[in-house]
Amino acid sequence: MHKSLLRVLRPILAILVALSPAAAQETYTADNPAQIHMVVWRGCESACQGFSRYFDDRGLPVEVSVTDVARDKSKLPEVRAALIDERPDLVVTWGTSVSVSILGTIEDFGAETALGDIPALFMIVADPVGSNLIEDYAATGRPNLTGVRNRVPEKVQLDLLFDYYFPKRLAVINNPRELNSALNTEALRALSQEMGFELIERLYTVPEGGTPDPVEIPKLMVEVKAAGADAVYVGSSSFNLEYRDVFTSAAVRQGLPVFSAYEAMVREGDAVMAVANSYANVGKLAARQAQKVLLEGAAPGRLPVASLDRFSLFLNIGAARKIGLYPPLQLLTIAEIIE
Repeated sequence: MHKSLLRVLRPILAILVALSPAAAQETYTADNPAQIHMVVWRGCESACQGFSRYFDDRGLPVEVSVTDVARDKSKLPEVRAALIDERPDLVVTWGTSVSVSILGTIEDFGAETALGDIPALFMIVADPVGSNLIEDYAATGRPNLTGVRNRVPEKVQLDLLFDYYFPKRLAVINNPRELNSALNTEALRALSQEMGFELIERLYTVPEGGTPDPVEIPKLMVEVKAAGADAVYVGSSSFNLEYRDVFTSAAVRQGLPVFSAYEAMVREGDAVMAVANSYANVGKLAARQAQKVLLEGAAPGRLPVASLDRFSLFLNIGAARKIGLYPPLQLLTIAEIIE
């Protein structure tokens, strides 16, 4: 066969094989368990733990190994090469940075992923469509890739935020190196027009090849307060989440309530409110998606991206007391209260 024709046919043949019901399905047993390799960004936290526990609790023939890149993007190309050599039965990626690097985008790899024909599943990705990982939530457009959604839509979050308190000016402070933060801020810009608030945006200074310095957080909090911000929103930011104590304390000193999509910013910081899905439940949902692929014979690309049908509201009464902004009764009746 002519080489140029082979190059054209190869991705088509790969798709046909992946979608074919006649493709051989491995039978996994306790003596021959399915091998899942998960790559995580910042340790095996609650989503990773919930994923593994799902199989352990049910006695399913699955072994999960975990590689932690410890927030170091430079490790990801090497990890991807190792996965291709290892050829696990399923690769699971945690977070936007990990998923984009390990799987590659549609723009760069088309219907295939950077892992070739190895099945893969992503989780904890704020915007997989905007990140160019998938075409659509109903069908990923990539035969060997599926995933789960963990984010409560921004419109839902802001509707509940505005039931608590309507800020005329809402501030966001983000790391410009985080794609998920940029996509979240883009969504907020559109919603600011629709919902009638002004968005104040600030970015951390990031040195070449480095990361932001948390010492900058209080300075930027003073700056957004001076610009007229009434509240601060953290929709998607690994950096702000990691330094949640510094971030929320700096906001409280300026009399600014912090509203977030992260439960941990309320439980382990001084954010006033969070609208979020439990990461442990996201991990369990991802494990159920993996079970469909490995143990029930589902083609990954035929599965719609799964999502939790419920979310939780968390209120930090101690933080509300510090800034004198108490939640209305209708939210108190449905929220989990943290003192």
